[in-house]
Amino acid sequence: MTTDRLLTLLEVADLLRVSPHTVRAWVRKGRLRPVRICRRLLFAPDAVSRFVNSAEVAQ
Repeated sequence: MTTDRLLTLLEVADLLRVSPHTVRAWVRKGRLRPVRICRRLLFAPDAVSRFVNSAEVAQ
């Protein structure tokens, strides 16, 4: 188990400089996978890194 802390939706939005609405849209489309705890969307830092890396390749 890693010791990395899960990121909140707002932290991911701030990190990627997009709105929380955009992050939710990426989740709905299956582009970014969250960890769901109750109704909260949390994100593993390595999953966010993979998402960013895959977006760089797609351009």
